[in-house]
Amino acid sequence: MKCIKLSIDFYCFFLSCCRNQAEMSHTCRGTISLHGALIHTVDSCTFVISNGGTQTFHIKAANEVERQSWVTALELAKAKAIRTMESEEEEEDNNALAIPSEELNVVIRDLTARLENLKTCYDLISKHGSALQRALADLENGDDLANKTKVVNERATLFRISANAMKNACSEYLQTAQSQGHKWSKMLQHERDQRQHLEEMVEQLARQHSHLEQAAHRHRPSK
Repeated sequence: MKCIKLSIDFYCFFLSCCRNQAEMSHTCRGTISLHGALIHTVDSCTFVISNGGTQTFHIKAANEVERQSWVTALELAKAKAIRTMESEEEEEDNNALAIPSEELNVVIRDLTARLENLKTCYDLISKHGSALQRALADLENGDDLANKTKVVNERATLFRISANAMKNACSEYLQTAQSQGHKWSKMLQHERDQRQHLEEMVEQLARQHSHLEQAAHRHRPSK
């Protein structure tokens, strides 16, 4: 039985099956795309990779360590192939989600200015509210009712104007925050999904590394 050479093309993400090293550059017994490939272990030395359709490779390694090394390499290449195939779509999403630093600075400055407006309106409401309360207290005394009523009306008008300005400032701040909130929410969700995917990959690699160490230990020649 002739030795079969396996080669992973990390640029196009294909697994090639060849009879020798020289054959790899021009002729192969077959290739299979790693994107969407199914990889499973048959026994300690054999594994199968297929595209779920017409192409299936049954590969027998020299020992369990070699088999696990190949399975690990193929799983990693498959994961990278999936990420590469989706990179354009992810790049478009990232471009849509990403906020340039200058734009972010503009938004922050805008929100800061509107927040300062809110603080100014609050100070005015507090000031005119206190004045209105004093005017109402003076009105209760009953002396010079006409002038005191005029003062109360003036204070009430100023308070109403300040309250209306406060309401408008709150509305503008809310609209500005909401217009950016959806974009930021999508950014945060994207970051969470990416972190979870990375954690799952790390866990999978850790398990494969552990299995590989165990297999290597079992095949270590006894002294």
